[in-house]
Amino acid sequence: MKPQIYELGDSALTIEFGNEFSENVHQEVMKRFYQFQSFPLPGTLDLIPAYTSLTIVFDLRVVASRFEGLAGMKTLIEQKLAEAFTAVIPEGRLHEIPCVYEGPDLASVASACGLSEQEIIRIHSEKEYTVYFLGFLPGFAYMGTTDERITVDRKLTPAPIQQGDIGLAGNQTGIYPSASPGGWQIIGRTASIPHFRAGDRVRFIPVTL
Repeated sequence: MKPQIYELGDSALTIEFGNEFSENVHQEVMKRFYQFQSFPLPGTLDLIPAYTSLTIVFDLRVVASRFEGLAGMKTLIEQKLAEAFTAVIPEGRLHEIPCVYEGPDLASVASACGLSEQEIIRIHSEKEYTVYFLGFLPGFAYMGTTDERITVDRKLTPAPIQQGDIGLAGNQTGIYPSASPGGWQIIGRTASIPHFRAGDRVRFIPVTL
């Protein structure tokens, strides 16, 4: 799919690399993230990678004075995307997160998946996850992808979530960085909440108290 570029307000552009998430699409997102990080476009204020897109936030004054608005900047981005760019995406930092698997939804998740609680713990903790992007709450890292055997739906009604709760939703897992209503299925908790970045790697280490 040819990347599509959309205006986001009057000072940002979103580059969409695909309609559905895949590892290949996200690799392209991260490659372009490092391209525009290494060779910033004029007036760049922020780069925000997501599952299938990259949003670039600009200084409106620079865009207006040098490019006559976002249309001119869009043309420049199209030119940059057409150029050959080979990037070695650096391996993300590895975070090993101690997890007490005593979440309030562990039993119901096990039942929904047709597995024992110990099997849920083993499957969740034996895989290394990638931080795809941050959102929802400041510092909330969307990690994936989980093993299909522990894929579960979000809750129909959000429930109170505590800081450090570890949850599942679809094929994602994540750590709540602060107390909040949330719809993820909580299977554990941790006192270790790093400052994540997109591209980081995460492993959950089962511990007991």
